[in-house]
Amino acid sequence: MKIFNSAISQVNPYKRSQQQSEKTQNASKASTDQLEISSAAKSMQTKTTVGPERADRIAAIKADIDAGTYKVDAKQLASNLINYYRI
Repeated sequence: MKIFNSAISQVNPYKRSQQQSEKTQNASKASTDQLEISSAAKSMQTKTTVGPERADRIAAIKADIDAGTYKVDAKQLASNLINYYRI
């Protein structure tokens, strides 16, 4: 029995999968994300909302923390938490 050339063309499944992966890589390279920050947002980044009194208080707290002498008032903290969640 002789088998002649059948209608099936030569198929290389490895090459086909490689071509498909190349297509997906090329498609992902073509679409990139971009981020544009408006001038209003840039100006908001440079502004400081901390007043001079608050900045002094923050500096004092940081110094106490660095020195290891900062103490938390537990009653005041609990009161502030309760007030925060009541609102």
